Amino acid sequence: MRSQLQRRLTYGANVAVALVLAGVLVVMANWLANKYPFRHDFVQTSDMYRLADKTKSVLRELPTNVHFYVFSNPQDSELYGKLERLLRAYGDVSRRVSFTMVDSIRDIAKLRALVRELSVDAPDTVVVVYDDQKKVLTEMDMADFRFDHDYNTGGQIKKMRLFKGEQAFTSALLELMHPVKLTTRFTVKHGEKSIMANGADGLSEARRFLDRDNLESAPLELVTLQALTPSNCNVLIVAGPTKPFLDAEVNLLRRYLLDGGRALILLDPELKSGLEEMLAEFNVRVGNNVVVDPERRLPYASPLQLIAGLYGDHPITRRLQTFTMFFLARSVSVRDPKNSVNVADDLIMTGDKGWGEIKTDGDTFRFDEGEDLAGPVSVGVTVENKKSGMRLVVIGDSDFITNREIVQGGNRDLFLNTVNWLLKREFLVAIGTKTVVEMKRLELDKLQLTIVTVTVIGVIPALALVAGLAVWLTRRR
Repeated sequence: MRSQLQRRLTYGANVAVALVLAGVLVVMANWLANKYPFRHDFVQTSDMYRLADKTKSVLRELPTNVHFYVFSNPQDSELYGKLERLLRAYGDVSRRVSFTMVDSIRDIAKLRALVRELSVDAPDTVVVVYDDQKKVLTEMDMADFRFDHDYNTGGQIKKMRLFKGEQAFTSALLELMHPVKLTTRFTVKHGEKSIMANGADGLSEARRFLDRDNLESAPLELVTLQALTPSNCNVLIVAGPTKPFLDAEVNLLRRYLLDGGRALILLDPELKSGLEEMLAEFNVRVGNNVVVDPERRLPYASPLQLIAGLYGDHPITRRLQTFTMFFLARSVSVRDPKNSVNVADDLIMTGDKGWGEIKTDGDTFRFDEGEDLAGPVSVGVTVENKKSGMRLVVIGDSDFITNREIVQGGNRDLFLNTVNWLLKREFLVAIGTKTVVEMKRLELDKLQLTIVTVTVIGVIPALALVAGLAVWLTRRR
């Protein structure tokens, strides 16, 4: 009797300890999952909801709570489910992010109250509330659509082509976190490319991308200024001048940089800008050549179209995982690598077989030793003076940020990363749009479908039955 009681107590204690250990394991697993969350999209064939490093950096910098209100109809809108999953990913990165999905069909009472409170006047709208500020995002801010003809009704079928939710959300957060926009000023009156032009050679798309990052863009006439300071011009951009700057303007730029200014200067080959000698004072050598790299060349493309894929170890290019394309580029290199005041680094380089061609008037190009600049050739340089705070980037091409070229390869990322580095916002990197793809579908033939059916309905239950019988027989013995 006593031994039987001891046996029961032992079994009971073992069960209790096992239950406690199981509970501890569950708690530890949940704690680890909460502290180190990991998401993977098993539905889409692309990384639709994998957040960019830029977004994660912004979310980790949030000083206060932010709430997203999504107004949409899940039955009619492609956006509803995508926005919900995207916001869950935002919430996994920062506990300061919360959201409310408002079904415009089922949540009528909640919808009416929030519509009055937040001044929502359109369906498929997201309102971002940050402290006492708010930002309203429309359907077109969050997606690009394709409209196909419906031959049955004669109307149109709207199909989502690009999902821009992450772009829109992160840009809204940046705007709300920094209500005073920083300024980027583009010089004019020297034949530069215009931020107001919508044509192929204009910079209207570059201006739009800057605005998306909460950066204000405006033209600037240097000749009208008595002084140019970092306080009234956060970043100065010179985009491909075709006529030389006046001496007074060059002196103005020189003083601006000496006072700790920040500038992006894009100089095309075979053109004198009047800035070359001034840039030499800041440890930058601008070559009088055209850069050629036969190892990286598109089929049937001109050898003057440079494709660069080698980058320096710099915050601008550290996360740049693709090629950048330059239609016509000149060499830009470090003048004195040992200069400890204006510290310069090569940013973009050709391969070993690239070179800087001096003879630019011919149709064919070949390397002439002793005359041409031997590779690898740099086409971009960064300069930083840590004492004054000056930052400077010089690139030997301006076409790569035009409306025609900025969408090619990593051109847009290079441009935006450069501007953000000049502003000392290194934590920002570009966010790309996500292409909407179809869900993965498993196509099975008749035999495969039969095998799956027999396995699920017959084999698996039979194995469970056999295992149960084996346990019963063992206990009988």
